[in-house]
Amino acid sequence: MEKLNQFNLLARLKRGQKKPFKIFFALLLIGFTLVTFFSQQLPVFGQTQATVTIDFGAPVRGIHSMSGFLYGIGDNKPPNNMISPLQPKLWRSSNLNQYPRITGLGSEFQLLLSDTWGYGNAGRPWPYENYSQWEEHVRKVAQQHKNKNMTWDVWNEPDIKDPFWRGSRKQFFETYKRAYTVIRQELGPNVLIGGPSIAKYDKRFLREFLDYCQENNLEVNFISWHELNDQDIIRINDHVDEVRRSFIQNPKYQSLKIQKIYLNEIVGPIAQYRPGENLGYLAYTEQSRVEGAAKACWEPLGGGRNNCFNESLDGLVSPDQSAPRAVWWVYKAYADGLSSRVKSESSNPRVVALASQSNPKGEAQILLGYFQHLASPGTATVVLTLRNLQQLEIARSQKPLTLAVARIPDSGEKIIPQLSTIKQEQFSLNNQTVRLTIPNIKLHESYLLTIR
Repeated sequence: MEKLNQFNLLARLKRGQKKPFKIFFALLLIGFTLVTFFSQQLPVFGQTQATVTIDFGAPVRGIHSMSGFLYGIGDNKPPNNMISPLQPKLWRSSNLNQYPRITGLGSEFQLLLSDTWGYGNAGRPWPYENYSQWEEHVRKVAQQHKNKNMTWDVWNEPDIKDPFWRGSRKQFFETYKRAYTVIRQELGPNVLIGGPSIAKYDKRFLREFLDYCQENNLEVNFISWHELNDQDIIRINDHVDEVRRSFIQNPKYQSLKIQKIYLNEIVGPIAQYRPGENLGYLAYTEQSRVEGAAKACWEPLGGGRNNCFNESLDGLVSPDQSAPRAVWWVYKAYADGLSSRVKSESSNPRVVALASQSNPKGEAQILLGYFQHLASPGTATVVLTLRNLQQLEIARSQKPLTLAVARIPDSGEKIIPQLSTIKQEQFSLNNQTVRLTIPNIKLHESYLLTIR
């Protein structure tokens, strides 16, 4: 265990080194209405427009939660009362000491095996320099943790030379083969092993990896890669659809026994504190129907220990007080509505909405956000069409309904103890459809609309 803790330190260092590449990578790459919110309206000039339709009579079934994290906690911090409301379902880590806490929170533990080894430092070679030593290490970890129910992610970002992989692509494939063989020998046929957890979507890399595994009688029980390009959030669905068509539904790869897709790092460095962008990632990833996702962690704005390792829940809370920041409220509202999600459609890919019939307070809710994509205007006007409101439990009393709007600001690392309600209106449900306009939604922000 001491050795594993030692290599968590290595992971701290390498996560700090990782930032420049990913910043570079991220940089490249609602008429008049029945109800009007906000007391002042700015001219439409310089705004983007969106029409969002919510159907409260059309439940969405079979979705998975995209709430998940990469490291981000200590043994006691943040306290569980700051994590449990987010209902995390995937946790990617090499800290096996935290396995009881993470699984106790209801999360799947995904072991980042390469972080237990290191990256060409701390006295250990690269696996391809001493395959026997690599196999011995994998066997030891497997033997020591046979009682743990977790998935095995063999290596992190082997497509990045500095700091994660100095060898050839073929040498990475061999490294996966050696680890896979040992894990199967020690843990049997049912444990899930996969990868390649590359830093960005790369169909060619994925094909070469899967071809190698198919030719060498290996399994890839889950396919994983990272979505970190904050300027290209809207393409997540395209990437996932292509993987399903090209590989999972392709008879050629049946022998790999691919069961799941994980986007085991989402949210790039520029978007890490931005509510609109974080909601965009959650919405598009949820719509893609992958099995899980984990929020990536980056450097704090003012410097200091990386958000992976400062007990800040990947930046969602303050490291010292474990107090909520704006993005924490996005994740909470996301989790609050997951179990009763209903159909929502937007005419603008940069404006996303996740709607739900009921949150824990029994209120219907809409989580709305506007995020950057290329040259996006600073504000947006959103026309909301709400259908089948009469099917909501709260509408059965025949009393007027109250619609409240709370703003989730683009406030960086600032502590946000509570969300501020910026407008509240009553309306009578005389028709099955209600239309309303929300002007001046700010870029990078999210808004939580509740109906009670």
